[in-house]
Amino acid sequence: MILLTGSGRVREEISVMTAKEFLQQYGEAVRIAERIKTEYDQERDLIDSVRSALGGDGVPHGGGISKATENKAIKLADKALELKDAELEAIRIRQKVFDVIRTVPGEKGDVLYERYINLKSWDEVADSVGYSKRHARNLHDEALDIVQHFLLLHSIM
Repeated sequence: MILLTGSGRVREEISVMTAKEFLQQYGEAVRIAERIKTEYDQERDLIDSVRSALGGDGVPHGGGISKATENKAIKLADKALELKDAELEAIRIRQKVFDVIRTVPGEKGDVLYERYINLKSWDEVADSVGYSKRHARNLHDEALDIVQHFLLLHSIM
């Protein structure tokens, strides 16, 4: 990352991702894919309503397909490709995060898996691993130290 200092000089700053930021990437990728899916569904519903207005069979009665309808169909196809790309990116990130979580032993790894792969709330994580919420968070903090060390050691960030 290039930054300007107060004196106008350019300096380079190394952006270092924390263990938590690394692990949160999958959840963010899933949220992005879900937003795109919502947009896709809205576009599809709009086209379906146009199709219904055309008589339910998708064939215009008394005219051709309008330019607006054609543009909506193109927009839907583009959104479908965007959704596919977002889903593939989420899968790629999930695998990367999972590979790092696998290096964390025992219950600490279990906590990370439930939190960052299964995307569970803290209450759900605690239930899954059979500990109190507080103990699960303590295990989480210890596990983050392990992940941070692993990431630095392997230059993953």
